[in-house]
Amino acid sequence: MTFRTGDTPTPDTVILTHHLAREYQMGAEVVHALRGVDIQIKKNEFVACMGPSGSGKSTLMNLIGCLDTPTSGEYWLNGQKVSDLSDDELARIRNKEIGFVFRAAAHLRGHVRQRAP
Repeated sequence: MTFRTGDTPTPDTVILTHHLAREYQMGAEVVHALRGVDIQIKKNEFVACMGPSGSGKSTLMNLIGCLDTPTSGEYWLNGQKVSDLSDDELARIRNKEIGFVFRAAAHLRGHVRQRAP
């Protein structure tokens, strides 16, 4: 199924992005970190985000994790359009709906144990 602006995702779609874009102002320059990303992830799917340094992986993960908002496009999480939410609403989503375990977290546990008495 092709998703179009104004459509609602199907009930089995957990994450959907449509023409997702993120730009950053760096002085007089505009950095196009993401340009028109379309993703559809359904329940029980496993997904890997891979690419070279500077390809937008971290930017995409920040948007999907509701840590940042897109410059344009749509992001739907569990049937709710989150791309237009306020900071407080995004905080609620992060608290109740989505989270990440970063690979560096495993290193932190060992570091903490070494310092404990």
